[in-house]
Amino acid sequence: MTYANTDAIQSGWTVWTSDGNEFGKVVAVEPTALRVKKNGLLGGEVMVPRTAIEEVETGRIDLNMTKDEVSHLH
Repeated sequence: MTYANTDAIQSGWTVWTSDGNEFGKVVAVEPTALRVKKNGLLGGEVMVPRTAIEEVETGRIDLNMTKDEVSHLH
């Protein structure tokens, strides 16, 4: 996946980690990162760098990071 192909990403798309976990939903698309609302009542938000995106399909984003790795982002 190339950096430029991430332009189609929209709010509401589901984010999946490399270990097969549904991590959360995109709430904002920023120039160098995605703001993602983590699943769960107390999930909070994390900024996921575009460099962490492995593959993009309509409505779905697959990351090259595990759930644990993404959980440690701010």
